[in-house]
Amino acid sequence: MKRRRVLAVVLLVAAFVAGAIGANLIRMSPADAGATHRYTLRLGDKVVIPAIRQRCSVEAEGRAVNLFCRRERQPRHEVVLFANQILVYTAGDPDHPAWSGKP
Repeated sequence: MKRRRVLAVVLLVAAFVAGAIGANLIRMSPADAGATHRYTLRLGDKVVIPAIRQRCSVEAEGRAVNLFCRRERQPRHEVVLFANQILVYTAGDPDHPAWSGKP
């Protein structure tokens, strides 16, 4: 059961990352774009994704900037997105990732 939850979170994050990368690769002109929006987040910015009940913030750990995401209420896992790595932690245990991989 625990593996399914971790897998669900990983798939959700992978879809989010793939969508962001795909949007950059497509390079549509503004006239061709529909109702899509692109936001540039800076260090300290926070964003809420209501459809998946996630709250994300841009943070820095050492010199590495990352996007830290977790559910607003009763988080079970916390996801950290670096430029070259994705880490999924059990909430409250930041020392040992439950899953890690590359985007």
